Amino acid sequence: MTMIAVGSLGDVQPMVAIGAGLVRVGHEVRLSAGDDFESLTTAHGIEFIPSGVRVDDVMTSPAGLDWAGHSSHSSVAGLKAMRRLFEAAEELDARPLDGLVGTADLWITGGLGLHAINTIASLGGGRVVLVGLAPMRPTRAGWASMAPPRPDRYSVLNLLTAHAGLRMIAPTLAIQGDALRRRLGLKPTGGRGFLAAAEAAQPILAVSPTVVPPPLDWKGIPVTGYPFLNDIEAGAYAVPPTLATFLAEGERPAYVGFGSMSSRAAAEASRMVAEAARLAKVRVVLSSGLAGMAAADDEWVHGVDHVPHDWLFTQVCGAVHHGGAGTTHTAFRTGTPQAVVAHLIDQPYWGRRVHELGVGPKPVLRHALSAEWLTEALRGFAAGTWSAAATEMSDKVRGEDGVAATIDAMAL
Repeated sequence: MTMIAVGSLGDVQPMVAIGAGLVRVGHEVRLSAGDDFESLTTAHGIEFIPSGVRVDDVMTSPAGLDWAGHSSHSSVAGLKAMRRLFEAAEELDARPLDGLVGTADLWITGGLGLHAINTIASLGGGRVVLVGLAPMRPTRAGWASMAPPRPDRYSVLNLLTAHAGLRMIAPTLAIQGDALRRRLGLKPTGGRGFLAAAEAAQPILAVSPTVVPPPLDWKGIPVTGYPFLNDIEAGAYAVPPTLATFLAEGERPAYVGFGSMSSRAAAEASRMVAEAARLAKVRVVLSSGLAGMAAADDEWVHGVDHVPHDWLFTQVCGAVHHGGAGTTHTAFRTGTPQAVVAHLIDQPYWGRRVHELGVGPKPVLRHALSAEWLTEALRGFAAGTWSAAATEMSDKVRGEDGVAATIDAMAL
């Protein structure tokens, strides 16, 4: 079986978790992803299919910086920036797929790779499983809708809005697959082809059913739980000495980091964090991330590079993050209050769910981030405003096994 993961760490890591689960039960698994993720993939017994492209390079390109920097202004601006990025990187993770026709009986993909994989399966056979990490399927239920006009209720307006949104984004999501089709001598099918591929694939929504309770109109769509990789066992992570010292020097700090979101405004964001830490009198562990945020490493803010969230979130009083599905679910599982600074795509949705479930404040869009908003979030963390709700969520999410349930749903 072959898996396709187009995107950043948040897109690849859950696929690696599912692939590792398949390997444990005796399957041979291959994964195509950005070259950044070869060691992550092979460390779990999965054969890696390189793309020849590093995702970090794409996200820090001019088109990538525009996408991460402009998407929060409006959905139209975000979609245009996303399309420019996809057009600039249309070969990403698609070239190695050209020779895969007829080589697998099961194809597992996320939404970004769906159109290409559907083409390969239509030519050479094999069942396609679409593993979603956000609730893109239209529904009347506000809590399970990405951008509902009626978020607090069942409404046909939510359903119609979701269908319209899919039709808007489908041509962009078809860019990679259409590039593959042209190389194979086939006619591009555009957005219609993507939507047809989505209908033909077996859908699985790999998110927590506690966070996204399945609505009544999602018949035949299992909500299996988030597929955590579980790389960090108790006591296994070697904590950098400077971080260990900072953590031990006072009350629990907060975490601030935006993961794979690149930025032209990293210096401004770093300044906001430092100001908020001093105003709130809450220390901060600041992750540089792909944006390259930097800390002065004084008594208030300590800078780190990559530190595993499943360990670090157990050491902090709260987490300010970009609202990626993986980071959000990790905070839910560790019982960490969270505040979301949404940059693009599904991140506003996860920020909204964080607030609706009582584990954090209302989210803020990246372009509207301010030291004042950060200060209030840090004060809320320190005061324990959302701690009880976060602990209650953790008790439920830790009881889910997203990897096993996702594999079971594939009906292998």
